[in-house]
Amino acid sequence: MGFCDYRYAGDGKRNEASKPYWLKGLHCGACPSLSLLARYLSRNIERPNTFVPRDLLLLRERFRVATPMIAFIAIYTAMCAFNFGFDVGNFGGVQAMQPFARKFGQLDPKTGLYFLPSYLSSVMTATPFFGKLIGALACGPICERWGRRAALAVLACISVVGVTLQTGATTTAQFTIGRIVNFAMTGFCIIVVPVYQAECTPPQLRGLTTSVIQMMIIVGQLVASLINLGTKSIPSDASWRIPVGLQLVMPAVLLALWPLVPESPRWLLARNREDDAKRALRRLQSGRLSEGELERALQTLRESLKDTQKGPWREVFDRNNRLRTWIAVVAMVGQQITGQAFVSQYAAVFYQRNGFASQALLFTMVSNVTGLAGTVLAWTVVDGFGRRPILLIGGFFMGAFLYIVGIVSTIHHPSRDARNLLVAAISLFNMAYNMSWAPVSYIVLGEVTNTRVREKTSLLACSISIVVTFLTSFTMPYLLNPGYAGLGGKVGFVYGSLCFAMNVAAYLVVPEMKGRSLEEIDALFAAGVPLRRFRGAVLPEEAAAAAAATAASVSVCEDDEEKRRSEKDVVIV
Repeated sequence: MGFCDYRYAGDGKRNEASKPYWLKGLHCGACPSLSLLARYLSRNIERPNTFVPRDLLLLRERFRVATPMIAFIAIYTAMCAFNFGFDVGNFGGVQAMQPFARKFGQLDPKTGLYFLPSYLSSVMTATPFFGKLIGALACGPICERWGRRAALAVLACISVVGVTLQTGATTTAQFTIGRIVNFAMTGFCIIVVPVYQAECTPPQLRGLTTSVIQMMIIVGQLVASLINLGTKSIPSDASWRIPVGLQLVMPAVLLALWPLVPESPRWLLARNREDDAKRALRRLQSGRLSEGELERALQTLRESLKDTQKGPWREVFDRNNRLRTWIAVVAMVGQQITGQAFVSQYAAVFYQRNGFASQALLFTMVSNVTGLAGTVLAWTVVDGFGRRPILLIGGFFMGAFLYIVGIVSTIHHPSRDARNLLVAAISLFNMAYNMSWAPVSYIVLGEVTNTRVREKTSLLACSISIVVTFLTSFTMPYLLNPGYAGLGGKVGFVYGSLCFAMNVAAYLVVPEMKGRSLEEIDALFAAGVPLRRFRGAVLPEEAAAAAAATAASVSVCEDDEEKRRSEKDVVIV
């Protein structure tokens, strides 16, 4: 994207020609009104006589575009993901508890312990993903017809119903149906949250706020593992009913805060609700902009919507969009096929069957802590280092750690050090996964889709991802357990190889989109820019500004109509 001169002119004001494009007139597809904050930013970023990369803005500088309402939206949408992580982490530990296995499983006469047979573990773990698919399919029409706020409200209500069914379950069928209903909530989450964030978050913060979703998923898993650790010694059914029932807390909070959530201004304006759109913009800006600035922001949003009417399904696969659809599918499939089911859903049972029975839940908690650390790292660096490097580096280490698990598992009588290495490798895999493919896949999904078919492309990619998740979750017990494939830890070779394969796919097709507005990304794809050259692609006015900054002699044209026409062209530097 080039370098930008931040030097001030002699009169104390910044040289207009030296401003980067996002400071001259940020055209943010997520919320174009935020472009007007560029004036504020240009007065507050001071780097005299230095050249700095536009894409390596300090974290504190990126936060300057945030308002209290934008921060609230980031937190609220992240809370939607909490129960998904809580449910996954909860069930991963609960199925290792003896009261739960006694309630729904069968007795192993050799050990005298109760356990869930492979078929039952597969059904109770994998079938809920059908609920996730149903939720994803239902969310799209609700988002388009009744808005993003409505989808968020439905999401919370569904979770209340699903958790209630699980908590009072007396049969395997009731518990599984409860999980299916609760997972419908996650289907809503993966559709509405990325779209809502993309429409209300400035590009400088889009990667960070999307990473918060994954952070809350892993926080949910960590909280669940801590609760499981605290209740595992209870000899009655309360040992598993308590952690399951506590899932009601988060949807209750979501419903309580829901009246404070603004609707997407873009969605409102697309339905000709201009007064409501203006009020939503005012709330997003937390009163920072004047009436005149709000009117100009609204006009910018109108103009950006002129050519972004919703396209039909065939447009998802036409020659202009099929590559973008493929990128979205690669990102979402890679998130689910690279071994996360082994670590997040079956790690506790795996530890239990490999000599760590008394420490299985403790090691699961440690794995969740390292996963949280990885998510926090992603949260802070994803907008600085970019999407591609984090995907590729994280994917490499994921594959390497899974191979270590596989190698240690080939030893017939591993030493204590070797077994500790196995536990460490699983925990480090979780860290690498949660700082790379877990959050970045959602970021890529939100950025790469064409604005005309964003909801449809997201629905397709997420639906394929859910099917892949079902297949991996359903087959995992058969791969792990004796009597079937019996691979045990050697399953690391299978999923480690898939990690490396997805890394190759990401290298070939995932472009670098950090710091780009949604309109800029549309322009790059429309111009046929090679995917691996996105990072060096700039719009003509950006190139002109950089050249003018170097020569210190060229002024910048401010004519809006000419600027809009020029956005259709792309220059590679």
